[in-house]
Amino acid sequence: MPSRRLSLNIALIVIGFVSMVSQILLIRELVGVFYGNELCLGIIFACWFFWMAAGSLGADRVSKSTGIGSQAFVFSQIIVSLLLPLTIILIKTIRIFLHVPVGELLGYHIMIISIPLLLAPLGMVIGAQFVLGCRFYTQVMRAEAREKETDGECQVAASKVYFYDAIGDTLGGFAFGYIFVNFFNSLETAFYTGIINLFCAIMLIIIYNCKIFLRVICIICLLVNVYGIFAADELMSYTASLNWKGFSIVKTASSRYGDLTVVKADNLYNFYHDGVLVFTSPQQLDSEELIHFPLLQTPQVRQILILGGAVAGGLREALKYKGAEIYYVELDPTLIKISKGCIPQEDLDSLDNPRVKNIYGDGRLFVKRWKGKPFDALIVNIGSPSTAERNRFYTLEFFEEVKRILKPQGVISLSIRSNEDYLGENMLQFNGCIYHTLKQVFPHIILVPGDKLTMIASYGGTGTKQTQVTAGSGYLSVEPHILAERLRQRGIKTRFVNEHYLPYRFYPERMEYLRENLDRVVPRINHDLRPVCYYFDMALWGEEFSQGTERLFRILFDIKPWQFLSGIILSGAILCFLFRKRRIYIPAGVFISSCGGMVLEIVLIIGFQILFGYIYHLVGIIIAGFMVGIAGGIWSMNSRIDKIKNRVLVYSLLQTTMAMYLFLTPVIFFKLRAISNESLIQGFIPVLFPILTALAGVLIGLIFPIANRIYSESTKHSDRVPEAAMPIGGMIMYAMDMIGACAGSLIAAVLTIPVFGIFWTCVIFGIFNLLMGIATMIAAPQGSVPARASDK
Repeated sequence: MPSRRLSLNIALIVIGFVSMVSQILLIRELVGVFYGNELCLGIIFACWFFWMAAGSLGADRVSKSTGIGSQAFVFSQIIVSLLLPLTIILIKTIRIFLHVPVGELLGYHIMIISIPLLLAPLGMVIGAQFVLGCRFYTQVMRAEAREKETDGECQVAASKVYFYDAIGDTLGGFAFGYIFVNFFNSLETAFYTGIINLFCAIMLIIIYNCKIFLRVICIICLLVNVYGIFAADELMSYTASLNWKGFSIVKTASSRYGDLTVVKADNLYNFYHDGVLVFTSPQQLDSEELIHFPLLQTPQVRQILILGGAVAGGLREALKYKGAEIYYVELDPTLIKISKGCIPQEDLDSLDNPRVKNIYGDGRLFVKRWKGKPFDALIVNIGSPSTAERNRFYTLEFFEEVKRILKPQGVISLSIRSNEDYLGENMLQFNGCIYHTLKQVFPHIILVPGDKLTMIASYGGTGTKQTQVTAGSGYLSVEPHILAERLRQRGIKTRFVNEHYLPYRFYPERMEYLRENLDRVVPRINHDLRPVCYYFDMALWGEEFSQGTERLFRILFDIKPWQFLSGIILSGAILCFLFRKRRIYIPAGVFISSCGGMVLEIVLIIGFQILFGYIYHLVGIIIAGFMVGIAGGIWSMNSRIDKIKNRVLVYSLLQTTMAMYLFLTPVIFFKLRAISNESLIQGFIPVLFPILTALAGVLIGLIFPIANRIYSESTKHSDRVPEAAMPIGGMIMYAMDMIGACAGSLIAAVLTIPVFGIFWTCVIFGIFNLLMGIATMIAAPQGSVPARASDK
């Protein structure tokens, strides 16, 4: 019999492992389909936890009526081993079913419909496994003790299952972060995970002597997954060919940052990252504008820093400035490798030029760490701030860091999406946000209108009007003949940017019209910890597909923190009044604490992006830290819970502690933001973030078992609830835990972080937890349950 208990414990750890790997894998795939937007991240988390809650509640209802246990648990493992790779394939081919070609934006309506549908089958089965595990565990306990099953035993089983599940989640997070993401593609990861799951199912089938049909199905599924490992590369290529039907695929590659595809159309090579066009080669005009527009605005070009996207001609143009030393920072080295054979040889040779220093890493961190000679120009070419990771290159804090590494007459250049002829309200707010943020640090800005608005800025001085250049105004100029003369003086030969093309781009009336419109925009400064600019980008995205979506974003943006807080508190007070006789403060507390814990996790993930850049290859390690904390918290509480006399008081104090941690989090961010020491950044801080999430997990882990015990005993002592109708506390608490996580992830990612900022997000949810803790203390004299004799 001990071997049975051990085998079940291993199985529970495996379902946690599979759940975590599945969650992270689906996050990476869906974020890739929807371009890495944090709104997508919030919806993914929300849908995942919602379907897990629905699955657990559905399985609880079915299991109580049918008494299913071990057979259903094993069958669920077999189903998961098939659903995971199938879901990955469906995500990769979703554009085919929607008839949306690769490269075309997917609207919010597609995201809101498709993500829940894609996650529903797997999420519900994984959620049901918790309940099935509790039933299975209770059967084993009853068989060992030969006692009648009671709600108390189910209560213990729920905490035990949650504990082992958390251990598996932890192992899954670390396995993904250190092994799967570095050595296997997404389908290989799914198939390997399925094999682990099936070996566990085989172990249970042997030990518990399951029915023959389960054995047959398990063996068949194992063979399918083994075959899938060997066929994974072919499947990846096949799904890519389906997506790119009608195009000529030249190369495909995967890296920790996403999937790369090179497609040939006529004589052009288009480079796509997760379905989004990165650049086209050859593209002479874009390369000349990228380099010469800013470099003609600085008196000398000795040292240049280019952040991203210069491999397709930008470096070649920059090398035309004699003696210039060029630092080129690119995040993904795979992009450079896949370029070979697809871009002109002259561009490839530019990478090997001794005057070019190739750096693979995060551009923001490079700027922050730079201690060398100041630069004459810094060119930002990483795309519009559509995500929190990209938004970091358009914030006040980044511009202040840039100012530190530029010469007095040095310039910064950046390009964002815009409209050449007409700026709608959302586009005006988006362009104006970046313009006013840049102006806080670099007061002298040249605006070059177009479908891409180019801003060239300096703090060294220019005229009050950009069309005026005087002796004391510095070197900036918008006069086409002056810029053309500078090209001739420097001996630079170009194909497009010349005396004929410059008057078209530097047209005075259009430039002045644009400046006047941006000056009248109410200044909204874009900060690291309040990434409002990417919210405007989301509004623009929504505007392209639905005016209703655009109006919704505008309404949400006008909400003030105190209005949001007041509305939620009032709604909560009304619900508590309506259900005051039903002892809802315990499940409500689990909901609020889970909501706060998920908000902390989202805040730390986005905060990690703000400080360190792209993190989706590390998200497993961060979430693993959270699950380590949960496992530790559950173990600690389970070992002490029978010794606690006033459990409701302890429960309320834990709620208050969660509130204090939320209040403390913004302070931690402000302190970490000031760190520039390279050894600390590379060594200590990446370890610190999993520790911070672990602390949040500890609080959730401490709250869950004690909430289960209080709720179980309060319903057991209630005269209003017949014993036959009493729900199992562990199932209710688990469902409330999932629903709270669903609400917290959605509200934080969609509304509070981009609109209110990280500071107010933590404050708002901290207040929720604090009020819940106080309400529980007030309810304690009426809601507390006397300790049993065995507890004394």
